[in-house]
Amino acid sequence: INEMRRLFAETMQAKAPDHDFSFINSGRGMFAFSGLGGEQVDQLRDKYSIYMVRNGRINVAGMSTDSMDRLCTAIATVL
Repeated sequence: INEMRRLFAETMQAKAPDHDFSFINSGRGMFAFSGLGGEQVDQLRDKYSIYMVRNGRINVAGMSTDSMDRLCTAIATVL
C-alpha cells in the first residue's frame, strides 16, 4: 500500500505538475483523500469509469502499477 501511495503521488506530480500531491505520501492505510471535489469525481465516473467516494476518497489498495498511468491521466484531466 505504501508503494502504491508513493507511485500514485509521483505519477500525479508528473501528470499535473502545477499541483502538490505530497499529502498522499504522508497518509497511511488503504484509503487516501485525492483532493478532488464531487463534480470532478462525477466526471471520472462518467467519462473514465473510475469510481471513488464523492468526497474524493480513493482506495489505494485497489490501485496497481498496470492501471496507474490511466488513473492519473484521467485525474489530471479533471483537475
